[in-house]
Amino acid sequence: MLPVDANQRHLKTIAYVAFAGMGALFILGIIFYKERVLFADASYVVFNIINSKSMMIQEKRYGSFITQMFPYLGQKFHLPLRSILVLYGISFHLFFLSVSATLVFGLKQYYMAILMSLYYFLFFSESFIWVNEIAQGTAWMFLLLAVLLYLGKKKVNFFLQLLLLIPLSILTIFTHFIVIMPLGFLLVYLILEKNIWPFSTTKTILLGSILMLVMIIKFASTNTSYDTERLQWITNFSLHDVINSFQTPVVQTFLGRCITNYWLGMLVFIVSIASLLLNRKRIQALWTLISTVGYIVIMGLAYRDLDANAQLLHIESEWSCIAIIIATPFVLTFLPGLKALIAAGILSVIFIIRLAYIITFIMPFRVRNIVEEQILTQMKNKGITKLALYNDPHLMTLFRLPWALSYETIMASAIDDYKPQLTFFFINPNDKDLMEKTKATKGVYDAWNMVPANNLDKEYFSIDTGSYRIMSYTDFLK
Repeated sequence: MLPVDANQRHLKTIAYVAFAGMGALFILGIIFYKERVLFADASYVVFNIINSKSMMIQEKRYGSFITQMFPYLGQKFHLPLRSILVLYGISFHLFFLSVSATLVFGLKQYYMAILMSLYYFLFFSESFIWVNEIAQGTAWMFLLLAVLLYLGKKKVNFFLQLLLLIPLSILTIFTHFIVIMPLGFLLVYLILEKNIWPFSTTKTILLGSILMLVMIIKFASTNTSYDTERLQWITNFSLHDVINSFQTPVVQTFLGRCITNYWLGMLVFIVSIASLLLNRKRIQALWTLISTVGYIVIMGLAYRDLDANAQLLHIESEWSCIAIIIATPFVLTFLPGLKALIAAGILSVIFIIRLAYIITFIMPFRVRNIVEEQILTQMKNKGITKLALYNDPHLMTLFRLPWALSYETIMASAIDDYKPQLTFFFINPNDKDLMEKTKATKGVYDAWNMVPANNLDKEYFSIDTGSYRIMSYTDFLK
């Protein structure tokens, strides 16, 4: 093995490839910005930022401010709606690309840059389109660790390091619970790699104590039904639950996808363990194996209620951090043992193959947007401004998560200059109460309730005050 400084120089070329890979994802985000923004949570968040003129930080996930500031500032400066949506759509991978640039060109933490790029490729396919805080929290985590390693190596005043550690650790840990697992794994692994970790035992204990305190505060401050339920299943379990976690549908489905979708991740895992054993790093190999199994067990406990029908884009984002665990030895041990050009070539092949998977899984979302636009066009031709379609099995499958259609369609018709703007959603014919409200109200359905149309920001949104037309999709097409 080369000395650490030589390793860093050796990895420079590979890190440039990693940055290029992040650049490719950024370009993909520009091309498919509409598929990302006019879908589910993203449409809800951006619509309400514009309408309420305030950030939409939910579940105390503070790190999401970095992307939400784009639509927030956009409406403050009265930018056109299309510009705001474009900015929000590209903001996610712009943030990731910026962190990658900081790691490669600023802090020169090539290990972290390469590992970060593998995280966004190995287990991402359909979840590329999903706007979620896990990917944002992971980017904050890599920035946190890279800053720590850089300042520690430069022997910057330790109290200054702590001043930077505290806000970065809050942004990392509070943005999403799951990030705690790769963060804990990496801290231990880096400490085991003594030629990389620049801190003394005393400083390491102090840094770890601060991170632990932030984690405790995060746990103590969680009171939402979603996170609380998942945490209860993780913190209250028996040995029987642990053993059975491997038989849960969420784990069995993931293992099946490791053959059909994530097979490159499995190859990286095998190479990682083999390279550690060949280099006699048995403790690191054991820690990697334990952490991998631990991650699988935690997923089996936390998501025991989900089966193979769970939305891939959602559950995939929950699994994605396992890439950090299995790829760390690949980056820190295997790649440095290769010639730079060969290692760069291997990384490039991984990126190209995974990009093909990502693009393939994006296509159904493009079809979704096309169908949505076709329905809006048909509404315009029929003179319908507000439509409630009976639940249609085919459409429900096509639209996947249709709960935010009201937000999506208002904004989609707004950027196409429909005046008044058009909106539709799916309605259960057995929901008599909602059906009566849609017939009588002069408001708009906001995915949960009927709200007055004058509650909408008149600068961006203009909704007809008439009632909804209710019909089947078959009748609508006539």
